[in-house]
Amino acid sequence: MAAKTIHRRPFTRFLLWLGGMLGMYFLITAILSLTVDPWRINNSPLGIDSFDPYREISETVRTGKAALANKGDWEVVIIGSSRMEIAFDPAHPAFHRKRCVNLAMAAATLTETVPVAHYALDRNPEIRTILFGIELGDLHNNSDSRKFTDFYNSPFSDNNRSIERTINQVIGGRSLANSIATIRNRSAGVVPKRNQSGLWIQPAYPPDLRAYVENAFALGHKEAANNWNLRPQDLRSEKVESLNRLIDRVREAGIDLHLVIPAQHALKMIHPTEDEPATMPWEADLLELVRICKEANAKPSKAPPVKLWNFFLFNEYTCAQIPKVDAENRRLSDWTDFSHAKTSIGNLAIDVIFSGDSAKDNTHGEIG
Repeated sequence: MAAKTIHRRPFTRFLLWLGGMLGMYFLITAILSLTVDPWRINNSPLGIDSFDPYREISETVRTGKAALANKGDWEVVIIGSSRMEIAFDPAHPAFHRKRCVNLAMAAATLTETVPVAHYALDRNPEIRTILFGIELGDLHNNSDSRKFTDFYNSPFSDNNRSIERTINQVIGGRSLANSIATIRNRSAGVVPKRNQSGLWIQPAYPPDLRAYVENAFALGHKEAANNWNLRPQDLRSEKVESLNRLIDRVREAGIDLHLVIPAQHALKMIHPTEDEPATMPWEADLLELVRICKEANAKPSKAPPVKLWNFFLFNEYTCAQIPKVDAENRRLSDWTDFSHAKTSIGNLAIDVIFSGDSAKDNTHGEIG
């Protein structure tokens, strides 16, 4: 028996050391997660506010945006895809210093943006205005962006994984890595890609905008545009129904709702191929959105009429000339690329949306 006892001691010591090291790891990770809170999701009283300007959520955008929605005191909410996330600034003067957050997310379609809106409404009883971005083509396309993003791993997803998410957020390896990165950002003064209000201030830029365009057309603009499938598709009833339910809820709450079709460059409206129409066949989507607004506004409500603003039009901003071949600067001042306008154009859109009170008398939806 004595020999067996001696034989077991090294293994017992190993287990004790292993348990102690794991305990130290969990303790250190938990302390950092709760104080640094790299995604703002833990919302712990131990959180240190001075870390907030340096918190980077770009690798887990859905989790980070859900954390922003959880603050619970927003009055104005911006929702949509990357086009809304880059162009629509929550600090715009038209919001009159109301607490405004940008919950738009890159690559999001209605399968994500509608749940995001419901999530924000559930947690922010003071919401009075919503700018809800919709991409033309979404209603006639079966694209489900949730499959290609971190949506199902975020609090936006009602999939009963809250306990697993909480454990990962407090003692997970990624939480430790991001906490350390946040501390490093603060020490070096590194600004994150998305600011404290959710605006994407550092999107990726093509190094040469003209080369970007030439390459897109050389590869066949047909392929690039086919993300929305240019050939006619059936209306997706599930998307229409989910949007209608959201609109009904918003109007029942007396909230001012603006459906926004964000700007893209005019080149995105042209499709120079032999076997497709000369312009994108997105008219069906626009007409459906007009119908949705008319039906919603026909119902009695204490809310202002739902307004539809279409900024995907031919105008002096969307028709900006691409750089010349011999130009030294091959960038456009108002665009990151031809799909994404900067805040300079987004600010103009916000100016139009809140330019006056005449739209309040329109019961059929406003077309910007």
